[in-house]
Amino acid sequence: MKFPKSYPSMNRRRFVQSSATIAGGLFLAPFAIGKPGASPHGKLNIALIGAGGIAQGCFRDCALENVIAIADVDEVAGAPGFTKFPHAKRYQDFRRLLDVHSKELDLVIISTPDHTHFPATYAAMERGIAVHTQKPLTHNIWQARTLQKAAHEFGVQTVMGNQGHNMSGMKLIREWYEGDMLGEVNEIHAWTGRTSTNVSNAKIKLPAEPVPATLNWDLWLGPANYTDYNAALCPKGWRWHWEFGLGGLGDIGCHTLDIPTYAMGLSYPSSVHVDHSINFRKEFDGGQSKKDAATFVYKFPRPGKPTVTLYWYEGGNLPRLPESLRTSSDPKHILSGGCLLVGEKNSLHSPGMRPTSPRLVNNWEEIRRGGLPPKTLPRAIGDPYQEIIAAVKGELPGCGSNFDYAVPLTETVILGTIALRSGKKVEYNPATMDFKDSSLNAYIKEPVRPGWAYGEDMGASDPYSR
Repeated sequence: MKFPKSYPSMNRRRFVQSSATIAGGLFLAPFAIGKPGASPHGKLNIALIGAGGIAQGCFRDCALENVIAIADVDEVAGAPGFTKFPHAKRYQDFRRLLDVHSKELDLVIISTPDHTHFPATYAAMERGIAVHTQKPLTHNIWQARTLQKAAHEFGVQTVMGNQGHNMSGMKLIREWYEGDMLGEVNEIHAWTGRTSTNVSNAKIKLPAEPVPATLNWDLWLGPANYTDYNAALCPKGWRWHWEFGLGGLGDIGCHTLDIPTYAMGLSYPSSVHVDHSINFRKEFDGGQSKKDAATFVYKFPRPGKPTVTLYWYEGGNLPRLPESLRTSSDPKHILSGGCLLVGEKNSLHSPGMRPTSPRLVNNWEEIRRGGLPPKTLPRAIGDPYQEIIAAVKGELPGCGSNFDYAVPLTETVILGTIALRSGKKVEYNPATMDFKDSSLNAYIKEPVRPGWAYGEDMGASDPYSR
């Protein structure tokens, strides 16, 4: 399945309005706020789907625009958004919100659990509305590819909310790699202290509990098979259950694995498996990893270059760290997460889940004094919220972590979870979107409940019952 390398910077409504303006003899910048004759300095009309938790990160930027509608299935969890934007029209069902407001909306920001990312995102896109969707972009591979295709089909601006992609450290790492500060890199190590407890949780049947009066549990479940309410799932805890989330790898992988993906231009892995024997935690501090700790081994083929082996460690598992990191770093800081690119000339360490303060491992101070490669890459204008707002206004051609970029990264994460869930080596063909072991093809796409099927024919969706 092949897609263009770029897609239009203008959604359908903006194109029609700007074309009409040109025909009338007056050219305005290609931007609209859902009203004819808008100034290019006007404000966007924005809807929030999910108004609590991570959604609060968008409040500052959205307060400078017009938040006209909010959908949240939980009155308590959504209270931060309802309070911040008291004049926004309130809904429980995002499908109803989009039916009522689609003609006036420029941007929808989706901050829901992983299993509802896809229907909310697709439903907005098919109406010609730009989208910001939290990471991981989708809950399965078919959903990821369908959103990538939809971005081109509907011509809308897109971005996944992996904030580290916009940090200056991300650009520095790529500039240093391309400036040959590391030499050839054939081995990558990335880790997080979080763990995919989904494996243990899958063996537990949670008892049914009374649904809070403030929560629409059926809408929270959305496309997922019906499951009885339990406070361990909602509003928090869903990430650690396969039906709704993708565990520690899904939570942090789109941040930390973004570093080598962007810096080295990695695309799809050819294989991934879990090897519980690879762990050098005791060598680091003598400590023990968590019960559900795991180490994932990815292989990334590269045209004309050796295959890259990428190791992902979670739950306290660690790689064999360079001596300088073992002796000079705060153990708690190391255990929280990081990324290590092992090069023939030098290695690069980026502490934490995002590239906030990367540095070369050997002779760092001497190298800094001698001069680093020039800053040749354009810097992002801000976080993904600011970026998508600027892109919709026509101030940028597109976002860095648009869906063309975000989909292979998301699939990389999903493939790791398939290896963990199945206990098998996953050998994947991204061109045909299937597995060498055909029994794994069941993970490509999950069944959905009636009324929640979107994107089946790229242009139609099942109507919800009114």
